[in-house]
Amino acid sequence: MLRRLRKWHRWVSIVIAIPFLVTVVTGILLASRGFNTWVQPQYPPVNSTLKIGFTEILAVAKSIPDAQISGWNDISQIDIRPGTGNIRVRSKNMLEIQIDGANGKIMGAKTRRVSLLVSLHEGAEFGPWIRYGIFLPSAICVFFLLLSGVAVFFQPFIARRKAQQNNL
Repeated sequence: MLRRLRKWHRWVSIVIAIPFLVTVVTGILLASRGFNTWVQPQYPPVNSTLKIGFTEILAVAKSIPDAQISGWNDISQIDIRPGTGNIRVRSKNMLEIQIDGANGKIMGAKTRRVSLLVSLHEGAEFGPWIRYGIFLPSAICVFFLLLSGVAVFFQPFIARRKAQQNNL
């Protein structure tokens, strides 16, 4: 039984190596986003009253040439924090623009890679077939590896205990 479990453990780990590597590396990068400015940019804090509207937000976003925003279709997400007046506009080319909601002043414009990393982490970046046909089964296999690894680890202790009980 244990020999068969070890064999399955070995083969499953080889089969899922690449999707698991992608998941682990992107997970590490996502976990470090609070202090890793390559993943998520940091800006000066904004603490003001929200006064500008969506028309002004779009105008400010259009003023950044690197964002390549010509209309609402070029924006992937807008994050508005009414309590602090902080507005973050994310373009489809991963540029994030932070705007002071009180006066429309641009606080910064930097690349934000969180969405890309999440998409890679889930396998969604590669399409639904890869996501559900490879990444989801790989996640289930990782769970199997965890359980089989624990079983292989504890097996010598269990065998020793059984041997001691049989010798009594």
